[in-house]
Amino acid sequence: MSHPAMLAKIHIAKKELALQDGEYRALLSRVAGVASAKDLSEKAAIAVIAEFRRLGWQARESTRPRAERDDTRKIYALWGALHSGPLDRDALRAWVLRRFQVAAPEFLKPAQTREAIEQLKAWQKRLRNPA
Repeated sequence: MSHPAMLAKIHIAKKELALQDGEYRALLSRVAGVASAKDLSEKAAIAVIAEFRRLGWQARESTRPRAERDDTRKIYALWGALHSGPLDRDALRAWVLRRFQVAAPEFLKPAQTREAIEQLKAWQKRLRNPA
């Protein structure tokens, strides 16, 4: 399975190239031998993105500023790894608000940030190794 950021790029490229579902699935089949992006290996996802570029798609740089603290960026990365598709910042903020009573990861104190990172790691572990 490929990285969530790659899946997001693939879905963005599909939309920006205005590919119909049949065209998109034919491209996935031709380039990677799969019917769905969720079945792509990392190597196959890279090949699909390269094919989109060959077709004229250009990835745009993010307009959002990076989080200043490394530990805050880690929270965003861990959250993104838990969910396929584009990063849902609103869902992350809602989770942080429920858990720590602050509006966004940027406002967490260092001890809270460490706790959030540990909770997200534990969540990933549970998803990888269901009981």
